[in-house]
Amino acid sequence: MAISIAQINAISTAVYDKKIKQQVYDENPLLKKLRDNDKVTIAGGDDIRFPVRIKRLGTATDVGWDDQVTWQAIDTRTSGVLEWAVYRAETMLRWEEDAKAQDGKQRIVNIVEEKTSELSEDMAYRLATDLFASSFTDTNKIVPIPTIVDAEDSYAGIAVADTETDAWKAASEDASTTKMTRAVLYEDIEGAKFGTNGPNFFITTRDLAANYNALLGADERYVNVKEANAGFNGPTLYGHPVLGDPYVSSGDFFGLDLDAFELFVMKGNDMTVSKWVDLAPAGYPDSKGKVVKSVCNLVCRRRRTNFKLTALTGI
Repeated sequence: MAISIAQINAISTAVYDKKIKQQVYDENPLLKKLRDNDKVTIAGGDDIRFPVRIKRLGTATDVGWDDQVTWQAIDTRTSGVLEWAVYRAETMLRWEEDAKAQDGKQRIVNIVEEKTSELSEDMAYRLATDLFASSFTDTNKIVPIPTIVDAEDSYAGIAVADTETDAWKAASEDASTTKMTRAVLYEDIEGAKFGTNGPNFFITTRDLAANYNALLGADERYVNVKEANAGFNGPTLYGHPVLGDPYVSSGDFFGLDLDAFELFVMKGNDMTVSKWVDLAPAGYPDSKGKVVKSVCNLVCRRRRTNFKLTALTGI
């Protein structure tokens, strides 16, 4: 006798479904860091809108004691607008798998566990790939870090040339330096600082992360304990982690101000997992299906305090 959908759902709900969201976030160092920093914002609406100050107020000046105030209305703000990026992953428990698992409950439990792992891994791969895509042309996808951290690219509907304020000015970009040195990294960090804000999270390729580690003396290879305990092990730069990510493009090194970033997620769509459903109406009798979905996008409120190098080859 085949195991029922109700029984499969009972197993999934009690043990596996609730792990999918955690696994997707935990497999990506950037998403995990944002979640750990309470930078995942649940929102609604047709799109994502956030205020951006694009012009200085410009009313501060020296005056005489008796000078008259000249009131003026100055429009200093606009709204950054992002479309929702829509993601979905689906899996099937096929008729053959179901039929061959009827010799014991443990067999079906193992299959459900495997299908759940495949779903979370597939969603994590898709998001990680899109987060570091070298170009952005599809508004159904999340805006990638290389587009946000850029000296020329528009972001959230706002062109770099249309802004005056330091905080929203383009990020620092170096497309010519090929050799990684301490001086280069420190110069880029200092160049990206604005007031008390600046890069506090560094992410690059695994090869370049290893190169950075080789720059340090034996007594300088400090590891950020919190990141190491989360499974992301690497040295620090100015006390902040330098992590290698396989999805970062060759030659890229990013210094990110994570205080300026938020992951906006549509209410009810934060790695939401469906029940197993009967696929007979879809033409697959005796098969079952499950879906996980995420609707989100990446908000950066201060582009100025980030930098990227895109041509590094090593030390």
